[in-house]
Amino acid sequence: MAAARLLSVLLLAGACRAAFAQDAAPGAAPGAAPSPAPGGLDIGGSLLSDASVLQTVVESPAGATPGGFSQLTLNVVNRNRQAAKVEGTGILSLWYGAYAGTAAAQAAATGLFATPPGPGGAVATLEVRKLYLAIFTPVVDISMGRQIITFGVGTLFSPIDAFSVPLLSDLNYVRTGSDVVRLDAPFNDVSGIEAVSTVSTSFDSLSSALKLYTNVVGVDVAAVGIYRGARKEALAGVSFKGDLEVGLYGEAVEHFVYTPQQAYFEGMLGADYSIEKTWFFTLEYSYNGNAVTPGSAAPTDAVGSLFQNQHYLYAMIRWQFAELAGISASVIWDISASVLLPTLEVTYNIAQNANLIMYGRYFGGDIRSGAPWPGPDFQWGVEAQVSF
Repeated sequence: MAAARLLSVLLLAGACRAAFAQDAAPGAAPGAAPSPAPGGLDIGGSLLSDASVLQTVVESPAGATPGGFSQLTLNVVNRNRQAAKVEGTGILSLWYGAYAGTAAAQAAATGLFATPPGPGGAVATLEVRKLYLAIFTPVVDISMGRQIITFGVGTLFSPIDAFSVPLLSDLNYVRTGSDVVRLDAPFNDVSGIEAVSTVSTSFDSLSSALKLYTNVVGVDVAAVGIYRGARKEALAGVSFKGDLEVGLYGEAVEHFVYTPQQAYFEGMLGADYSIEKTWFFTLEYSYNGNAVTPGSAAPTDAVGSLFQNQHYLYAMIRWQFAELAGISASVIWDISASVLLPTLEVTYNIAQNANLIMYGRYFGGDIRSGAPWPGPDFQWGVEAQVSF
């Protein structure tokens, strides 16, 4: 509790200092010291509105249920970031129709703020996606607070990412935030060492990681060591990412579980390619050596992986057929359980900073574990997003 109050005071102090910093007087004499960077805050964000229909075909009773949500995202960051950075992202969402009950249940499970159901059963949730203070020194950069930590190189599959997971309900698979302390000490422009740890008074709930990274003949490589107290396991892994006509990348991780004592391998291999900025392709394969039995309903933490079965494939193809319009198709395939999650999107830029997205998804089952999917079979929707 004391640590949380201290972090809040530091963040507030940094934000106030940035907000009231004054620019240097114009017309400085020649040879005078350079003017300091402008102070104040940059505030931006987006407004998103989604209207969907969830359709059940296989289960009984069959039918369609309307749902949707409205979402306001605010991003705040100080302008003068020479010595320090204060950044925050908050998301206020209003869920209604078929989404309201699920949103309330997920908010309770993850500790988000959620209001009781209002008129028509609508539920409002508030998420602090990012809120941290970073201090830059000549030797090491230190940041503390809620951040999105990305250790791996995978677009969707990333065994090395111990602090964040992609949200499969989001069309862009955005990642979750984590409350951590992070230190990044660069040796030069391409090499360095990075350390990340959650903040906890209990060693059993502590998660920590250390990454050593560099670049060898144009290929980014990294070695990672991770400890997960809640799962009582240690991980040792490596990753690489290079671009030789086709972008190739991959991760390999060995898990050492203490209770019950066992070891298993997890890996990912991916490639991406583009043709004249018109066609874009991504392909990823993931292997989990500690898979659950296909069709079981084991909890996600049972294997320490979002994708619990043994073999997964992710494929995406996008056609930018006009400057302001494109169409993309993607699929996540749980090969072990024969479960598919395909998505089709059509995007059109209707005005500056305004996009219209029409999409459709099919749920063949729970893509995480291959368990039978209790929800709808199809989701059809349209989204309008305005950035500011």
